[in-house]
Amino acid sequence: MSMKFPHLMSPGKIGNLEIPNRIVSAPIGAALATSDGLVTDRMISYYAEKAKGGTGLIIVEATYIDQIVSKGEESQLGAYSSACGPGLALLATVIHDWGSKAAVQLCHIGEQLYLFEKYSSAAPSDGVESLGGFFEIPLRGLTVDEIHAIVDAFAQAALRVKMAGFDAVEVHAAHGHLLSTFLSPAYNRRTDEYGGSLENRMRIVIEIVQAIQGSVGRDFPILVRMVGQDRQPENPITIEESIIFAKKLEEEGVAAIDLSGGSNLNQFVTPPTYEKRGVHVPDALALKKAGIKIPIIVAGGITTPDLAEEILSEGKADFIGLARPLLADPYWGKKLEAGVPEDIVPCVRCGMGCIGTMATFMAARGVRCSLNPRCSLENIRQIAPLEKKKKVAVIGGGPGGMEAARLATVRGHDVTLYEKRKLGGALHEAGWDTDLKPDIQFLLNYYLAQMRKLKINVVPEEATVDSIKNGGYDVAIVATGAIGNALRVPGIDKPHVYTDLEVTGGKDKELGKTVIVVGGGEVAVEIAVSQAMKGKKVIMTTRRSLEFEIASESSSPNRMSLMEKLKTYNIEINLGITLKEITDNGIISVDEDGNTKETKGDSVVICAGYLPNLALANALKGKVKELRVIGDCIKPRLIGDAIEEAWLAANQI
Repeated sequence: MSMKFPHLMSPGKIGNLEIPNRIVSAPIGAALATSDGLVTDRMISYYAEKAKGGTGLIIVEATYIDQIVSKGEESQLGAYSSACGPGLALLATVIHDWGSKAAVQLCHIGEQLYLFEKYSSAAPSDGVESLGGFFEIPLRGLTVDEIHAIVDAFAQAALRVKMAGFDAVEVHAAHGHLLSTFLSPAYNRRTDEYGGSLENRMRIVIEIVQAIQGSVGRDFPILVRMVGQDRQPENPITIEESIIFAKKLEEEGVAAIDLSGGSNLNQFVTPPTYEKRGVHVPDALALKKAGIKIPIIVAGGITTPDLAEEILSEGKADFIGLARPLLADPYWGKKLEAGVPEDIVPCVRCGMGCIGTMATFMAARGVRCSLNPRCSLENIRQIAPLEKKKKVAVIGGGPGGMEAARLATVRGHDVTLYEKRKLGGALHEAGWDTDLKPDIQFLLNYYLAQMRKLKINVVPEEATVDSIKNGGYDVAIVATGAIGNALRVPGIDKPHVYTDLEVTGGKDKELGKTVIVVGGGEVAVEIAVSQAMKGKKVIMTTRRSLEFEIASESSSPNRMSLMEKLKTYNIEINLGITLKEITDNGIISVDEDGNTKETKGDSVVICAGYLPNLALANALKGKVKELRVIGDCIKPRLIGDAIEEAWLAANQI
């Protein structure tokens, strides 16, 4: 047991199941199954990595129960027939091989159906659901006979899970899936025994629990994933109702509550970097204070072992659910056992690999992680053995440069890292406002710790062609990042005009009482929100014509959070606006109809995007034996792109 994390690393029980520690791999869709929902080698490797990493309990992702309408996406895992059994049995075996316990989450997707070209969506009541502004899905209310068939399908799927050798089963009744829509007064408008009162709305879940007990026996642990609050704007599921629901589940013999929150219509299912860490912990505590005795697993933005230990030590929950953090680093348990928590790669809640955008989700390419290039590619991307030790220069100490230096050193190369300013590069600008987005600082601390522990030679000066040539390097990895795109408009050089890099670099304290932010990307919105949080009046102007285009490069939960904050702080947004001139008192712009407008403000922040900084990379061509160019100096993109390219470069040299 780790002395620093005695609660997190202590054993625990769920029903009759002994769990070696309090780390639970919370279910998250991996999209690694076959189109028929069968287990693949890639899925086996993905879950084996979590088990190898010392995870106490692994709850395998949302698994569909029938071939009627419970499946939500291509490559989703299934437990709908005996054909799924052999793969599930192999998956359970591999998880058990490393000492972890294993459960399967059973799910009916309900209205969150992404296979709408094949099926119609199921719901408690008829209606229409708008999916992220992209689609409108017709909802068809289920008949009583169909409800009974779904109850039976859950029971039969649970039996298949038990026969495959799993230790427990979880019923998914959260996040806007079918069972949570029955619980929700916003969706459930039925007037029969499955609608109206809370007793009726939770009837389907109770019947499923009872049917599963009848199928697998009362000694086989059943967990239920539920929300404390779904945070819907109208007719929400409240914590008061959830307490009543949890008490009923306990009475029925459920072994544990897996507590989450939010719905598919907001950002709280996967709390983004702009929301408080551990956002669902108060709801877990509320269940505890209400007298719930069965174990409570709590998940949602718990990204560091310090926070996890605090939650457990204060009695706010019994187990910690980690979904995205175990994508970033599946070796939480082993690193805590070894006493090296600083070696855990921290999830920054960017949502770009695990959640992504609608386009990445629909592609069903498999779950990924911006900070872990091996995520879901464990059997493909393995660290290559060193064939020949080389002298390597890494130029640029941002996330890409530090990752390249780290892995190249781990593999055995002789590495020198050049960084002309503070080590960390663009991470300092990315994490400039820790009140708005604290997670980047954790990533910076991780990389700084790795540079120290690996004793990487860091040269605090600008690399040149001569210094690389004269250094006798075999390989140069160029990670010089991007530079700001300069706008050419009258008044751009006035003293009250700032670039986004200047603001995020520390000059945000110089901005006046009224701030005009020119731009509509993620950085522009962050600056606008940050200034509004400090009590400033903020006006945004952007050439983007539609509100949906604001911060559109963000992952869906991050964008939802940012847009909510724009409204909360009453930030004025002017769409379809082109900047023409900066005056002493603000800006002059023109709209899409050619109308000129003057906007007054004390300070102007220009967010005009970035350009690749390729000067040194181009100059080094032909001057070094092996040249690798990675990250934003190829094309300005995301942290994940830089880290992935860095990992590949360092693994291939």
